[in-house]
Amino acid sequence: TMEKNDEKQSQNKLKIDEKEYLIDSLPDEGKQLINGLRTADAQTKIYEDTLKLISVGKSKMIEDLKNILENIEPINPESE
Repeated sequence: TMEKNDEKQSQNKLKIDEKEYLIDSLPDEGKQLINGLRTADAQTKIYEDTLKLISVGKSKMIEDLKNILENIEPINPESE
């Protein structure tokens, strides 16, 4: 069908600086660089997700610590 061809063609195109190129027409070095960029994008996404998880975990730990500290007398009580 036309849709599948359009979809397949868009996956086989590279757009840089408002110019489009057919990936299949690039030399092997260009194709390797594109694969490297795709890998870098995937790794970046993984690390961004990892950082989000770490941030959520840190927030939870701070919350838990504050709950524990509620029952402990501070060494420098707030002046009122």
